[in-house]
Amino acid sequence: MCHVHRPTDEGTWRSSWRVETCQPGYDGTSMGPRIWHAFVEESMPEHLVCAFTAALADPSPLQRAMYDRTAHYSAEQSRSRLTPEDVVAAHSTRLDAIRAQARAARRQQRAAQPAVTPATARAVRPAVRR
Repeated sequence: MCHVHRPTDEGTWRSSWRVETCQPGYDGTSMGPRIWHAFVEESMPEHLVCAFTAALADPSPLQRAMYDRTAHYSAEQSRSRLTPEDVVAAHSTRLDAIRAQARAARRQQRAAQPAVTPATARAVRPAVRR
């Protein structure tokens, strides 16, 4: 139901990638009516693209409230065997993993940046007003 492609027309909107989720097509076609779509521009930060594609490819089911109107009509709804504490623990674990990834990315960025010497730092510092 999900298609990711890169527009090839020169007259298209300035996006690097287009992501669409469509209902199954009729008469054997692969794409039916569109449910939602997203554009990922060239200028989007890499960590956001990675987070978006990871969430898109995650096979675990979405947690929604029973009879939630945002669900697609073909989605199966059943009562969860998870307790509220299980849901909170899973959410906390996910947030901890995201924070760890963000810290690791920041460390890599800092390691890749050239070190500033004290002489350079003094030369860049503005003059003190009296």
